[in-house]
Amino acid sequence: MTKIQPPLGGSHRRPDAMAKATGQTRYVGDLALPGMLHAAIAVSDRASARVLNFDVASARRMPGVEAVVTADEIPGDNQVGVIFPDQPLLVTDRVRMVGDRLALVAARTPEEAWDAARAISPAYEDQPGVFDPEKALDETSPTLHGTDNLLHTFQVLRGQTDPDHLDADVIVEAHYEIGGQDHAYLEPQACLAVPEGDRITISASCQCPFYIQQAVARVLAIPLASVRVEQAPTGGAFGGKEDYPSEPAACAAMLAWRTRRPVRLLYSREFDLQVTTKRHAMVVQHRWGADKNGRLVFAEVEAVLDCGAYAGLSTVVAERANVSAIGPYAVPNIMVRTRIAYTNNLFGGAYRGFGAPQVSFAAEATMDTLAHRLGMDPLEFRRINLVTPSDPLTCTDQPLAAPQMAQACLDRAVKDSEEHQIAPRAPDSWRRGRGISLALYGINLHRGGQFLDRSSAVVILQPDASVIVRVGLTEMGQGNLAAVQTVTAAALGIQPDKVQVWQPDTTTVADSGPTVASRGSHSSGRAVLDAIERLRRRLDPIAAELLGCRPEDVELADSCARVSGGGPSVPLIDVTREMAARRIETISTGWYRSKPRVFDEATGMGEPYASYAMACHVVDVAVDPDLGLVRVEHVAAAHDVGRVLHRTAAEGQVEGGVVQAMGWALTEELKLDQGRLLNPSFTDYLIPTSDDAPPVTVALLEDAPGRGPFGSKGLGEPAFIPTAAAIRNAVCAALDVEINRLPLTPPVIVRALAGNHRFKHLME
Repeated sequence: MTKIQPPLGGSHRRPDAMAKATGQTRYVGDLALPGMLHAAIAVSDRASARVLNFDVASARRMPGVEAVVTADEIPGDNQVGVIFPDQPLLVTDRVRMVGDRLALVAARTPEEAWDAARAISPAYEDQPGVFDPEKALDETSPTLHGTDNLLHTFQVLRGQTDPDHLDADVIVEAHYEIGGQDHAYLEPQACLAVPEGDRITISASCQCPFYIQQAVARVLAIPLASVRVEQAPTGGAFGGKEDYPSEPAACAAMLAWRTRRPVRLLYSREFDLQVTTKRHAMVVQHRWGADKNGRLVFAEVEAVLDCGAYAGLSTVVAERANVSAIGPYAVPNIMVRTRIAYTNNLFGGAYRGFGAPQVSFAAEATMDTLAHRLGMDPLEFRRINLVTPSDPLTCTDQPLAAPQMAQACLDRAVKDSEEHQIAPRAPDSWRRGRGISLALYGINLHRGGQFLDRSSAVVILQPDASVIVRVGLTEMGQGNLAAVQTVTAAALGIQPDKVQVWQPDTTTVADSGPTVASRGSHSSGRAVLDAIERLRRRLDPIAAELLGCRPEDVELADSCARVSGGGPSVPLIDVTREMAARRIETISTGWYRSKPRVFDEATGMGEPYASYAMACHVVDVAVDPDLGLVRVEHVAAAHDVGRVLHRTAAEGQVEGGVVQAMGWALTEELKLDQGRLLNPSFTDYLIPTSDDAPPVTVALLEDAPGRGPFGSKGLGEPAFIPTAAAIRNAVCAALDVEINRLPLTPPVIVRALAGNHRFKHLME
């Protein structure tokens, strides 16, 4: 018998690839039902105002309109705040951001629905707004909720927390202004609500069907069991379909409940860009010191996160930012304070990296500046200060499991960068530079969100030895279906094409928390392995009978059951047929939950995460000093992944993260004016194209097993985090200038050069 190669670490075809490539995948926009109505939302066109009154009678009389719903018609709780109850589904007396929902419309066509929604124009009394997060914390600023705009404060206090009492030979003080970012998923927000007697089914483009289930049940005042949520195939998310889809889903559900007809809600691109959540803008103040030998002495960080008008997930984003602010460096004395400020801007939400990219950008920029002030090479300065086996503590005093991979990632990325023959992608007259950035990423949810850290799986072994799998975590393009398929196949010793993984449905699996924090393959895979372990308690005794051995000696490999250590084997299909003939149960459920961790929020000391992944990116750029244009010529990316589950998917994660972070670093500027987005289209909001994508050399290091299935670690967010800082450092190296804001658009670069006397001298 020819030995079949195991699926683990392979590059077999992803289970969703063929349908997507051939156009067979049916997204929400492809769904239609008899009698289906189309939804639209009337929204505020200003950021801060009292709503005096608004008349919807004229909208109800418009052609095709079947229903108009206002706040007083909601049967349940008029509330969609995911953590804090600060966000009404439909506003009553006050708007706090452009895009606040006023009323819902259902009509026979999308055009009729949106025409009616736009016809709803309230009478307002404008109120003072606040749009700067630092100013929002002033006592004199207008407030959005309660008596002040401070939502919460996090901190890390380690060692001597008064840096004025510490001796450092070089001290760098820096102020960073870090912009937000739109998710730019290809498929805008979309959902379909179908009422069925006393229950309702929602099909949604989403990351977290269980969030939607809870929001819809709350708004309609019905039990959770009466709300079925199916995750439709999702055309991209990146965090933008974690908490936000609960809002459009609740809108569509409200209209479907009212009309007793199916209702579909699709956002246009312009509407989606204008009203949905964004990566949090952040202001970060640094005061870091090092001794003359290049050792970090202290790090003081003050971060203010722009929450926007509603809390959303801001506290959890700030929680991660707070403990990620130092990166993979050994610093004996640390004071980090992270504050969250309400403003009248668009409210922030989950986005790939979840607060870590902003603070990592600042940390890596400061590392370069400190190195320059010390007259050291930034690479060597990093080598001196990386966490090591002799100093393996994170900034929260959590020991890192050996081996620590920061040094290995740095060495590999530098090696790959030096060995790569760069084909110039820009004219020779442009100035060239190289930048380095590292990341330390806590895998899975922070200890503060540990109550959500669970995962459900159902595995059904068929008589022909094929397998049906359902998990509670979602596929949004990142490869979770491929990961779950691979884990299942490896655990049962079969080929991946024998495993079918279905999209989550809240009626088939238990609440598995959100698909975030690079936890998809980790948590889904662990739950699948638990289900298979339970299944084998029934399968192995049957196989043992056929093999004439003990159940504990049965192993599964090459689509066979065999005696471990060599010996006879039988095809797995013979075992499954025998189980079917004996009417032995072949369905099994699995469950995963992380172990409790200790963390002191007051000091930031303890175990915020169960495990960590490291990464290093080295970027080569070319910069036009006259126009401020930047061309990324090559990226070397080294990632600590524990164990590769699906090589092509893993490499794709890194390549995609690099290009997405390039957009944040260079072109994706959210141009806000009094809370209104001035560039809500892909004509003016510039994301990288295929022509911008550089060659990426990807190294996946498997030297340090993680806690995911087969020793894997999460990769989706570490793939994003180091790139922007490495680009910034490369641009600054090319131009001999310091630029401490993102994005590095041409005007930002040109202004920095205009004020840089050293550069002017070089150009002369």
